[in-house]
Amino acid sequence: MSDGFVKIPMYGFTESLNISVSAALLVRSITERLHNSEIPWQLYETESLDIRILWAKSVVKKSDLLEKEFLRKING
Repeated sequence: MSDGFVKIPMYGFTESLNISVSAALLVRSITERLHNSEIPWQLYETESLDIRILWAKSVVKKSDLLEKEFLRKING
């Protein structure tokens, strides 16, 4: 039920790779190709900041209360 097929060439005595090693090899290859291409793949600074803020809110306990307190203090 897959949409495609990926073949990772292997050399030496290795007969198979586990899924995490396979994924790491593919991500590295794609990243290298993007860096060497003309495709505008990087986020704008505002997009990057928005993503970081969403991440921080998801991992910090009671982030909504901390945010309200911070805004209260900077707004007087």
